[in-house]
Amino acid sequence: MRLLVPLCFPVLLAAQVVPPSAPPVVPKLPPPAGFRILIIPDMEGMGSAVDIHEVIAGNEGEQYRTLTSDDYWQRFRGLLTQEVNAVIAGARGAGAGSFVVNEGHGGNLFANVLPWDLDTAAILVRGFPKPLIMVTGIDSTVGTLIFTGAHAGAGSPGVLAHNFAFDAFTVNGTTLNEVGINALIAAEFGVAVSMVSGDDVLIRETRQILGNDFVGIVTKYAVGRMAAITFSPAKVRRMLQDSSAVAVRRAMRGSFRPYRLPKPYRVEFTLRRSYPEMVVQGVDSLRWEGLEKTGDRSYRLVTSDARQMGYLLDAIERVVLH
Repeated sequence: MRLLVPLCFPVLLAAQVVPPSAPPVVPKLPPPAGFRILIIPDMEGMGSAVDIHEVIAGNEGEQYRTLTSDDYWQRFRGLLTQEVNAVIAGARGAGAGSFVVNEGHGGNLFANVLPWDLDTAAILVRGFPKPLIMVTGIDSTVGTLIFTGAHAGAGSPGVLAHNFAFDAFTVNGTTLNEVGINALIAAEFGVAVSMVSGDDVLIRETRQILGNDFVGIVTKYAVGRMAAITFSPAKVRRMLQDSSAVAVRRAMRGSFRPYRLPKPYRVEFTLRRSYPEMVVQGVDSLRWEGLEKTGDRSYRLVTSDARQMGYLLDAIERVVLH
């Protein structure tokens, strides 16, 4: 059964986006006070989450208002924030001194972490649009990248599995999920992924992409797209705290390597079949340099800079989100 709602792209909008002539200007982060961690929290892969009602706000469009309630989303926002705080606590105990949290979940337009409950040492990147989506704010001051609550890619049996706006996404013929896409972009800054949490399908899938060179935390075991064997949220937080300490110690020793593929990157993707034609028309209108349409909903981009792939994803997101 397919999900009724495209989780990372909840609202549909026909739009024309002209690509920038130069990379978007993003304000620089303040200088780090010690080893810096960039944490990217998503919601579908967090502990206990199994249903779409738990990961969307209901304000993403008229068709989504009945798919949530405060008893669902508001409670899971709190759990999400607690998971992030657990990661920060473990990283701090291992010697990290700077923490940047970039909202990675598109529900509520990338504003799900509760700022008033977030660890006060963290810098929070939230809202929409943002040029590199999940890794916006990354620069050479970042020591390592941590994903929490990640989910498996489109077509997989993982809980609430999907991949941005796509039914298929490959680079040089390699199928990438959201972790893989962002790991490749992060490599442009020399930053490696040290830790990933999510269901067992996501961890297995990500090891096929990145190899075994990261700390993986299984937050639940997928029974189906909307069912899982879950742990106590408190146990998940303990696992995240303990594992982030291990990951950061290894990262500070330089044990992880950025994820790289041969250049140029041949990026090929297919928009979701569930999208109406107006979304396809919106992507067709992008006039993105080097973007070639190869099928009814399929496209190709060849680039030697993974950041260009990220900028294109943001442009597509603007077509789908508003």
